[in-house]
Amino acid sequence: MACSGSDEDGTSAPIKRSDAAKDAREEDTTTPPAPVREAGPAPIPVTCPIGTAVEVESNDTPEEANAFTETMFCGTLSSGDDVDYATFDTPPGKKLTVFQGIINGKVDFELSVGGSKFGPGDVDKFTSGTYLVKVFTKGADPASYRFRIQFD
Repeated sequence: MACSGSDEDGTSAPIKRSDAAKDAREEDTTTPPAPVREAGPAPIPVTCPIGTAVEVESNDTPEEANAFTETMFCGTLSSGDDVDYATFDTPPGKKLTVFQGIINGKVDFELSVGGSKFGPGDVDKFTSGTYLVKVFTKGADPASYRFRIQFD
């Protein structure tokens, strides 16, 4: 089947298929696909020593906190909006005496026990009981963390 078009003088002239395809390509006004974007910074890997409790999602609320009995805990924060919670109990007759955090990124910790909230440096507030640890980032990038606890 032949196509036709008009010459400059208005008369009809046959158009070859290759010319029709070329004309269609030149007149194509569709938007090319957008370039593939990176999905933001890559997650930061966390190294968890043997015997360390490892974060398990979903632990984004106090009700979903990861309960652990080990003396070390580690995890990652995937973005600036990610928050992790973990909980542990002090052994009978003992109290928390050390909370040591190791971080990669802008990570902060908030501890609470018996209705009191404090930071890891507030050693004078450490006591016995069930602790809730909130781990969050003050930045927008992924981060990783580990913390170690000790009782005396």
